[in-house]
Amino acid sequence: MSLKDIDFGIGASQQEKHLADYFFRSGSFEQASSEKAVLILGGKGAGKSAIFRMLGELRNEIPIFSDPNIFLKDEPRLRDLWTTLQTHGISSKATLWRFYIASLVIELCVGHSKLPPALEKEYQRFLVRWGLVREIPTPWQAMKKMKFSVGFGSYFKTEIPPSVPLNTNEIEYVIISAHQWLDSIGAEIWICLDSLDEASCNGPSQGETEELLSSLMRAVGELIRFNRIRLKLFFRTDIYQALTYVNKDHFSGLKLDLQWSKEDLAIMVGHRLQVLHSDFKGALDYPTSKVWIDEVFDWPKNGLLTTFDGLYDTMRDGNGDILPRDMINFCIAAQKFQLAFDIQGVEKPSSDKLISARAIRDAFLRTADSKLNDFLQVFQNFSETYNQLKGSPQSRFNRIDLAKAIGKDDPLDAGLVIVDLVRVGALGIMDNRSVNKSDDFAIPMLYAIALKIGDSSGRI
Repeated sequence: MSLKDIDFGIGASQQEKHLADYFFRSGSFEQASSEKAVLILGGKGAGKSAIFRMLGELRNEIPIFSDPNIFLKDEPRLRDLWTTLQTHGISSKATLWRFYIASLVIELCVGHSKLPPALEKEYQRFLVRWGLVREIPTPWQAMKKMKFSVGFGSYFKTEIPPSVPLNTNEIEYVIISAHQWLDSIGAEIWICLDSLDEASCNGPSQGETEELLSSLMRAVGELIRFNRIRLKLFFRTDIYQALTYVNKDHFSGLKLDLQWSKEDLAIMVGHRLQVLHSDFKGALDYPTSKVWIDEVFDWPKNGLLTTFDGLYDTMRDGNGDILPRDMINFCIAAQKFQLAFDIQGVEKPSSDKLISARAIRDAFLRTADSKLNDFLQVFQNFSETYNQLKGSPQSRFNRIDLAKAIGKDDPLDAGLVIVDLVRVGALGIMDNRSVNKSDDFAIPMLYAIALKIGDSSGRI
């Protein structure tokens, strides 16, 4: 086996063709699979979409999704539903979410072998009345691949246009009746929603997204009493923190913050190296993964990247966290650099290792640039601040010097920026004090290298 045989993936789980082949069922995945986790929170690249995808692919192995329970995963597309509501004079975003969830509930119930015929007819009528199903398929039908049954035909004649005005009580009826039916057969519906940061009614905008998702949480707060209709919502942490809705604290016990330990990350990489160890059987653990990693990477003899532990410490953000995407992007880049070196006949790794010290260093620099680009795509409001920091002679500051470095003369303005940078992990607190009292801050190494701060690159 050779370096070419290793598939580290592409760093974006939505597009991974072979994710199931090397997916690591981490502690976070097991917690996300439990009935206690309603809100799954993580930064961009924290593994939310990978877990979301694998909940679907492994649903038959997850007890809460097993028969007689019913599972569905979806990414909200709300524009057409919002248009329907507005056409009928309904302007509540919370009602929009209840309408959306009711449509998913019907999707799961219609055609179920145990659904009473009378209730199925009521649901078919709802789909037609509320513009979700037509003789010429609607976008909703196309996305859901709804199959027609005999019952729809009569409603095309009597409910287009609706025979009586639409009433939001019809939405509530769908949810209540489905809950009662599920209770009668001892089943639950589990609905998992991802890409919530992309949800919109009229095109994406930060203000609309926050309002829309706050309305979602208000709707969820009202629906949570229906314990036969269960939800799992995948949020970017920064977006969830910005939401404003009543009773937010009520969800504190239902949140799962995705975090990856050094051991988890090593095992995640180890699963991608298992192709080199076809005779290995059993569950992959940290010590074995560490050995496999050291067999592949010819760590530099000096600098910060002399071991996997050194790589882990150097990649940590201001909150001490590492995103799995950053680790995978590093591995992908190291493999690409080494394959190019192999073709050129240069930078050969020592003994039987596969990736040289030069490829490791170059990959780390590439990962730093990618990290900063990803960060600024998500937090565009920090672009000016980072332009101020670029080229700074040092990466560690007291409060006064940091305020000068980010171009904020007013202490209050500087304090607000510092709080935001610490919150998202782009700035670390070094004196173990609260952010408002700290007087010792550091730019994390990945950001410092990308911003060419001090001699950061030389330390690699």
